Order: sequence, then C-alpha cells, then structure tokens
Amino acid sequence: MTYEPRTIALHCDLHHPPMAPDPNPVQRLHNQMFQSGAPAYTSFAVTPMGPVLSNPAPVPNRVSQVLFLADQLQFRDEFAGQGHENFANRVQDIAGNYAESRGFSNYLGQKVTVRALVTPQNFRDARHYLDQSMFRFQGPFGQDTSAITQHFDQPADLYGLRMAFPGEGPTQSNIGLRIESYSADARSLFVEVQGAYAPQPADHSPLDYGARVHELYTFLETHTLPFIQHFDKPL
Repeated sequence: MTYEPRTIALHCDLHHPPMAPDPNPVQRLHNQMFQSGAPAYTSFAVTPMGPVLSNPAPVPNRVSQVLFLADQLQFRDEFAGQGHENFANRVQDIAGNYAESRGFSNYLGQKVTVRALVTPQNFRDARHYLDQSMFRFQGPFGQDTSAITQHFDQPADLYGLRMAFPGEGPTQSNIGLRIESYSADARSLFVEVQGAYAPQPADHSPLDYGARVHELYTFLETHTLPFIQHFDKPL
C-alpha cells in the first residue's frame, strides 16, 4: 500500500541573539535573489514586526514568507505547493546569509513543523479509521457500539493521537507527532511532525538548517506512514 501525503504547511523558526530588526541586510538579500534570475521571494516589505520577504498569494489561505523578527527568523509556507525540498533550500540559503550579515555564527535553536494530509485506503471517513481500527473504541465484533457514544452519548467530531519521541542523531532534539481527523476533508488524516532542536556548542561549525526539514519529512515517510498503514485494513 502506497500513500501520497499532501503537504499543507511547512514552518521553520530559527532563534538568534536579540537584536533590533534591520531591513538593510534583508533588502540586500532580496536584491541578490533577483540578480540570480530566480528569486525565492518576489516581495520585500518593512513591517512593525520586522522586514519580511514573501510571495504573492493568488488564492486565500496561501502563505509563503519569511519574517525577520528581533530574536528569530520565521519561515512559513502554507498551501504553497512548492515542496519540502524547495523549502529546505530556502531555509539553508537565507539562514546562512542572514547570520553572516548580522555577525553571529550559529542560531540558538530551531523548530521545524511539517503538516500533511494522508488518506486511508480502506475507510471513507478518517474518524472511522481512528475509532474502529487504530483506537478500537468499538465494542465486540458485530455490536454497533463505541466507548465514545457509551460514555458521552454522541460520537466525537474529532479523533486524535499525540506522541513524543527523542530525536534521531547526535544533536539534542525531540520530535512530536500528531495524527488527527481533519474537519475540512472527512476522508483524510491530518498529520503533524514537529522537531525542536537545542543550540549547537559554540565550537561547532554552522549547521545545514535545511537538513532538519528533510529529517522530519523522512520521519513522516519512513515511520509515520507505515504506522498508519499498519491499521489501514478492512474490518
């Protein structure tokens, strides 16, 4: 069984020492993007929160931007449709360039979030998949009863699971996983993988911050999807 996860959001927060937002290095970075002929972000603006690079949103709810705050960089792609590899490349290129321009060598911490939709193949409603197969809240075979309706007198609108794992690899990190039903699409599961990473020791060379986006997407593909598949069987 093969799933095709549909990525709906990619976030990355990179924390750095507090400093007053400065639009000049961000504007220079934006100019360099245009000189390359393929700018990752086409718009530059200065907001009360700090400089921001963004792409126009042709449809509602679509977001593609990076905000340069006083203590962190916030990358946001939501329904942008550019893929995790493209997102990872932007994180790495901009993070390195900005750190060099502001005079610090490493970021103090990083948080990466990957959100995707996955459609079970043997259930028309993701809530039934969670209720009847993964959680097995249903009563004995042949009985149309559930522990949910038995104790709450009505079915739940949302079912979900949350787990936390120590991160893989030598760096201090942890990974959180959420698997829930999704109100906007009854057939699909909402899956969120979020990694939090501690700061690197001062004597370490700068990291490939985009690699952590790949790491979490690999966690989705190699661990989470097989886990979902384990329960995706005809009743």
